[in-house]
Amino acid sequence: MLNSIFEQSRSAGASSAGVKSAKAGSMPAIRFALLLFLVVVVVLAPAFGQTTPDFTLTAAAPSPFAVEPGGTSTSNLTVDSTSSSSVDVTLSCAVTPVQTAGTPTCAVSPQSVTTPASPSLTIVTTGATPATVYTITVTATDSNTPPTTQTAILNLSVIAVTADYTLTVTTPVTPSSVTAGSGATAVITVTSLNGYAGAVTLSCSAITPAVSFGPTCSFPAAVSVSSHGTQTGTLTIVTSGTTTTTPTTAAPHPRVFYALLLPLPGLALLTLGRGRKKLPALTALCLLAFAVLWLPSCGNSNSSRSTTATGVTPNNTYTFTITGSDTNSLAPSNGTQSVTLTVSSPSTT
Repeated sequence: MLNSIFEQSRSAGASSAGVKSAKAGSMPAIRFALLLFLVVVVVLAPAFGQTTPDFTLTAAAPSPFAVEPGGTSTSNLTVDSTSSSSVDVTLSCAVTPVQTAGTPTCAVSPQSVTTPASPSLTIVTTGATPATVYTITVTATDSNTPPTTQTAILNLSVIAVTADYTLTVTTPVTPSSVTAGSGATAVITVTSLNGYAGAVTLSCSAITPAVSFGPTCSFPAAVSVSSHGTQTGTLTIVTSGTTTTTPTTAAPHPRVFYALLLPLPGLALLTLGRGRKKLPALTALCLLAFAVLWLPSCGNSNSSRSTTATGVTPNNTYTFTITGSDTNSLAPSNGTQSVTLTVSSPSTT
């Protein structure tokens, strides 16, 4: 009987051990399945929550892709729907980095479109825009609820340039044609570029053709130009039509003859002076005779003058080449400018 009880107890222990062994063997499979489920949920959950955008936005590279301060660049945008239905889209743009002064500005035109559409983007810089690479972000938003947004990013380089200035003829030579001996004027404008500031001395570097007694030109004092400003200078042109008057010497008067006649009134006065009643009349007569005889002897010997021309600007059309130079010998970036003047002979009467 004891043996029977022992056998039953051993049989029950073996059965219990088999159950525990089976449970232990199934745990790794359960854990793996649970881990796989969690991975699938984490990876695929965002995709299930997303919807396909109903439009697309693309931007072409700006043209030109690099500009100097003060330059402008443009880009063509494309807005299209992803289905057969049209979509209303609103567009905007922003430029970074933002500078303390001179940050480029951007604008989309038109700002509201219906797909398909090809709006344009314009980027404008100023003379004070610092040199660097700017990022332009274009944002497009549809009219759905909730709205869908698309962005396009492009870059524009603003390159560093040297501060400089230019010359332009703002008022041509006036009058354009003169007679020799007359003058004319013209107005030249000096314009600051890239923040240039300084004193510019204007001059005529050449006058063609080169002739004797040719015209001359001059400017006033140096022109002071402020940063990003303009200033004008007046060109003065002078031609030659001068004449010289020289005196000629006339034949001398016979002064000795008049001198010999001077004693005669005195003799007459002595001879007739015995009559006191006639004395005043004789005195007056002597004074009158003295004056008549004395004046010719004191007359000016230069009785005539002759006039001759000494230098007249020849008939021609003259070209004046204008340049500038500042205190650092910096010449205008756009080179020299030129004006012309026609000179004709003075009229003779």
